[in-house]
Amino acid sequence: MKGDIVGIQNREELPKRLRTETDERVRTRLIFLNAMGNHDISYEKASDICGLSLSTGYVWIRKWNAEGYEGLKDKETRTGRPPRLNDENMSKLEEILKSKAYWTTKEVIMEIKAHFDVDLSEDQTIKILRNKFQMLFSKPYPMDYRKPANAEALLDNQLDLVLFLLKEKGIKEEEIAIGFIDEARP
Repeated sequence: MKGDIVGIQNREELPKRLRTETDERVRTRLIFLNAMGNHDISYEKASDICGLSLSTGYVWIRKWNAEGYEGLKDKETRTGRPPRLNDENMSKLEEILKSKAYWTTKEVIMEIKAHFDVDLSEDQTIKILRNKFQMLFSKPYPMDYRKPANAEALLDNQLDLVLFLLKEKGIKEEEIAIGFIDEARP
């Protein structure tokens, strides 16, 4: 009840359990209970040392008193809100994302809406991309809209032509140095 002082039962069992405990989460709970029960540290100080709120400490004390050591362990199945995209949807989304070299977050949000009829926030989408798919964020290289589709082939042809014309004039290949000038800048 609210306002009642909650004491710790079975104090002598705490140091024994603490020496053999391997689970870090349970170990922190045992340290908290042992500090209060066997070392006369105040509740507030023990809570502060373990980095937990006062209400959480009371929950652990009540669980220890009611269920003993088993009460401090995490339950196997934790309930919570189910994910909006299940594992099957995540694997489908991964395949969709592989179809294109780079994506914007807004494009991914629209793809998720179109394929799975799920509205995700931009922050949630970013978390999925980073944590689930290990995708990195970077500014994409700007594509010049004036660049022809076959720019590489045009450059190769132009270089071959210039090299041929220079050789025709009698200039040896070792004497030729080709440089590039950006015609867009003065």
